Amino acid sequence: MRNKGILGQPPRHYSFLSSLTYPLKKLAKILICRLLILSAFSILIGASDAPCREIHDPQVAVLVSQDIRPYIEAVEGLNVLLEKAAKARLEVFHLEKFKGKERTDLAQRLANNKFDLFVAIGPDAARFVSSEISSEKTPRIFSMVLNPEKVLGHAKGVAGISLNIPVQAQLEIIRSVLPDIKSIGILYDPDYNADFFREAAINASSRDLRVIPLGVSSKKEIPIVLKQHWKDMDALWLIPDRTVISETIVQYVIKNALFEKVPVIGFNRFFYESGAALAFVFDYKELGEQCAREALRILSGETSNKMPPVFRAWVNAKAMRNLGIKLREEYPPPVILGP
Repeated sequence: MRNKGILGQPPRHYSFLSSLTYPLKKLAKILICRLLILSAFSILIGASDAPCREIHDPQVAVLVSQDIRPYIEAVEGLNVLLEKAAKARLEVFHLEKFKGKERTDLAQRLANNKFDLFVAIGPDAARFVSSEISSEKTPRIFSMVLNPEKVLGHAKGVAGISLNIPVQAQLEIIRSVLPDIKSIGILYDPDYNADFFREAAINASSRDLRVIPLGVSSKKEIPIVLKQHWKDMDALWLIPDRTVISETIVQYVIKNALFEKVPVIGFNRFFYESGAALAFVFDYKELGEQCAREALRILSGETSNKMPPVFRAWVNAKAMRNLGIKLREEYPPPVILGP
């Protein structure tokens, strides 16, 4: 038998809403609905910001093209950051130690092992990782590869960091360091760098700068071509080119350029030490760290694409003074006075 309340009515079950007058009750309902909507929205936003998956001690296979200092320093930077950020376990393979069938066996072994990521350092390793390892589900990334589109073709699913500094970025720096030049010669072999020259010419025209083509097909042509054009150019831009670049040629060109009062722009520390007025320089350990940051993104489930490298531009104070070019008190990053 049900209990009777006052006046014989069933006992009331009071709630917050039932205790309010009608206007307040209506207002309370509106506020509660809005709070529920905001809570649901906050949950959705939080879910979208969260990483796709957590990283738990990933196993990473690192393939190294050659046992040379730049690659070793890059692996060091990669290893330190991955171990610190994700407690990753790296297994390093130096490809030059694997020949013929040994390399085929290595590819099979890597495909069968449960690695979470393949990292390739250098072009040979990048080719190996993209085309010889059959594990399609394992993501892969490369670093320290010049012209990766020529090395890898149209390989899918391979992200990485090239050694190609964007032409536009280089021109902006050249213009900031050498603001008075009106023409710049590019020494190159058209068989390898015709695309670079075209892009440079297009980008230079918008900066009131004329690019002079110094095309050669052999090292023997270099002295002749330079002699013909020293008077036509205010600066000389040396770019990575297998026909043009060697230590002997670089030193010869820079020596003659200084005599002709033409500043040279180069692309590594050797150019700077040989007397180039400006050199684009890489810190190989820093490139390894850049690769590690992208690797962490991939391991956490995010996507990564091909991207340019971090770099510095060193201004050679001694060479600039010898050329009679005034130094600025301060340069915008990544430009600095070299050591």
